[in-house]
Amino acid sequence: MEIYVNDNEIPDLLPISRMEEEHTSVLGTTSDGKQFWGYETFAYLKPKKEILGKDWKDFRREYIVLHLFDILGNHLTTKYYSGGMASNCDQGAMDMKFKQWIDELGNFEFGDILIKLFQTEIDGIVFGLVPASDNSSVELQPSSTIAFMPPWDGEYYT
Repeated sequence: MEIYVNDNEIPDLLPISRMEEEHTSVLGTTSDGKQFWGYETFAYLKPKKEILGKDWKDFRREYIVLHLFDILGNHLTTKYYSGGMASNCDQGAMDMKFKQWIDELGNFEFGDILIKLFQTEIDGIVFGLVPASDNSSVELQPSSTIAFMPPWDGEYYT
């Protein structure tokens, strides 16, 4: 899924390739043309330097999110669920909630999507596709687990 764009600029519409068993395995299009992207993520509630020597699980909040976009790639809404801190997260409850959301999408097809950068705030934390400070890439926040960069072909880097 390649689109023409100047490699030095972040594109207006960012292609995201669906890769099974990866961070982009749950994305596609609903029968009414909406695009979706669901995944599990996390956010540290304190800077890493403040938790050195402590159990990181006590400082990391676990989330599942489902972002919805219109046919033009505009962010419409985000559903989210926090499973609590990693130290006591109920993974089974998170999995059930995520399955429920996917079922609620109705008829859909998994596949690549084409969306605009977006940000939304959950529990005071920024979630979304956010340009890196040097504008050379786009990071999936809050955990910066994956990043998109030239040649802007839909694949991501970890």
